[in-house]
Amino acid sequence: MSATAHAHLLPHRSVAGAPAMSRVDGVSWLVVAGAIFNLVLCFINTRHVITVRSSEIVLCELVIIFLAFIEVRNTISPAVVRITGVMICFEIGAKLINPRLDMKILHDLAIAYVFYQLGTRSTLRSGERTMWVMMAMIMFVGFFELLFTNLFGTIFDVWTYYVNKGVISSSTVNYSNTNLFISGNRGAAASRTFFQSIFGSHRVSSLFLEPDSLGNFSAIGFAWCLSTNLGSRLRHAFLFFLSALCFVLADSRFASGCALGMILLRMTPLYRSRFVVFAMPVTVMMGLMLQGANHEMPGILPSIIGDNFSGRLLFSGRLLDYWNLSQWFAMAPSQVYTADTGYAYIINNLGLPLTLFLLALFTLHPARTEAAVSMKAMISLYFSTSLCIGASVFTIKTAALLWFLYGTTNSVVAPSEPEAREKTPERLKSFRFNRLMPTAEHIA
Repeated sequence: MSATAHAHLLPHRSVAGAPAMSRVDGVSWLVVAGAIFNLVLCFINTRHVITVRSSEIVLCELVIIFLAFIEVRNTISPAVVRITGVMICFEIGAKLINPRLDMKILHDLAIAYVFYQLGTRSTLRSGERTMWVMMAMIMFVGFFELLFTNLFGTIFDVWTYYVNKGVISSSTVNYSNTNLFISGNRGAAASRTFFQSIFGSHRVSSLFLEPDSLGNFSAIGFAWCLSTNLGSRLRHAFLFFLSALCFVLADSRFASGCALGMILLRMTPLYRSRFVVFAMPVTVMMGLMLQGANHEMPGILPSIIGDNFSGRLLFSGRLLDYWNLSQWFAMAPSQVYTADTGYAYIINNLGLPLTLFLLALFTLHPARTEAAVSMKAMISLYFSTSLCIGASVFTIKTAALLWFLYGTTNSVVAPSEPEAREKTPERLKSFRFNRLMPTAEHIA
């Protein structure tokens, strides 16, 4: 084959290996749909068009996941198919032994994989645009909720929506006397962490309908800002500011602490270490167990004694310490519900060996860019901290965005010139303490 013919085939080969640019720029609407469909269903339920229950919500979520799967179906490798088959067989077998095993964990893992693959078929620029679109929507709905709370409640009856969904019992007392979610108000006995005099006890939920998810979005925003440097410094700094504003509006103590941890981790060379990425969640989980062992209450089932951050941490640790081997291997149900502690939710439904195997797969998966190296470390820290107090990291509202953004940092689509600068092998260069600031090769 002549050199001319060979050169002619190169562009065709790159196009065959990735979707056309016009197409990949449009797939991020599925990420946005995953974030806003609950808001739409809440509006429909409030207007009494139909009574939305958990079945309709699950159906909408499965449709979004299915559409994303259709988009990425040709990129699924045989190895992934085999691993998925083994996991499904294990889950079915464990379900026969442990009837209370929650097969929803497979749905949670599917969101992570499918939207990550969707990101790899998109571009870094598309990830940035998606982040800004989400931020604009969140700010608009969030300030509307904050400034016109009563009007917001007449349009979106969040309380009734979650009662119909089964999350809130119909007999639960609504102490806030609003239509917000049960955690949308700190209440008279608990004050906000951020700007109590300005916001009162109101915790903004925005389009997520619950403040915890807005806190998660804030942490994801910090992870993205610390890992990428697209656009001007002013634009990048403004995105940092808006991400911080999100955890202030939601009064998310978790998100503020997680963001601080991300900044500190990014300022050290440790974020490059695969060992650190693997060890963070394992170390935190072991720390919780030790804390639980130091506060054992023989004969008393673990429970949330104090409904605050320290109380939730203690509950997580006591539950893990209370378990027998059968709970650790998903062969027996937990003696106490696991919804308020993410580590217990994962391990009691997957088993410790499979959990560590999946963590190792994530850790060892090659990162093609400096942004992907950083994003992987930020995700590990995000999961390590959030799983201490719940399993909200798995909700499609924010999980679709998280894994899509991570996928764009490992994109297989040929980057534009500014994105090519972002993909320079920074990990081969010496460490710089000013790494948080955009460098010349990162500025678009």
